[in-house]
Amino acid sequence: MKSLSLSFSPEGEFRTVVDTFGEIGYPSLPVNSELISFALLELVSNSIRAHRERNVADPVAVRLEAADEEFRATVLDAGRGFDPGRLPYDLFAPVADVDIMSDDFASYRDKNGGSRFGMGLYVAKKTFPRFSLQFVDSQEQPCPWFSGAVKGTRIELGLPLVPEAEAIEETLSLLEPQP
Repeated sequence: MKSLSLSFSPEGEFRTVVDTFGEIGYPSLPVNSELISFALLELVSNSIRAHRERNVADPVAVRLEAADEEFRATVLDAGRGFDPGRLPYDLFAPVADVDIMSDDFASYRDKNGGSRFGMGLYVAKKTFPRFSLQFVDSQEQPCPWFSGAVKGTRIELGLPLVPEAEAIEETLSLLEPQP
C-alpha cells in the first residue's frame, strides 16, 4: 500500500496547493492524472474557501492511497458543512442525471455573484466512480446536516487502479513510432 497525506492551511497561498497537486505521481489509473488533480483541487478549493469564510484555522486534510486495486482520495475539512439543498442539483443523484447547462445552474451562479459555480462536487462525482460525502462532528463521526453538530465535511473518492500489465502495455504503446 502506498499513501500520501497532505495538509493545507487556509491562510496559505492557493498556488502552493496547485503546485503540490501538479507534483503528485499518481498510480496507473483509467483517468488522466490532470483530471484527477483538477477534481481534487476543486474540492480542496471549496474547503479552503469555507475555512476562510468562517475563520477556521484548521488545515484541510487530503489523503491519497493506492491499495486493494483502488486509488482512494479523502478530503476532510472543518468548514462546518453546507446545506446540500442549496446546490443547483441533487447531490445524491447519479452524475449522468445532472445537467450543468440547466437553468438551476445559471440561477445558482447568479445568486452567488459568479463566485460559486456548483462544479466542484460535480467534477469529483464525474471523475471518481466511487463518491461518498458525509458531514462529520468534532470526533469526525458522521452526522446529519441538520443535526447542529456538523464540524466539517469528509469526501471519500475511489477509482480502480489499472492492472500493472495493462499499464506497462499502455506505456510501451506510447513509445512505438507513430506513422
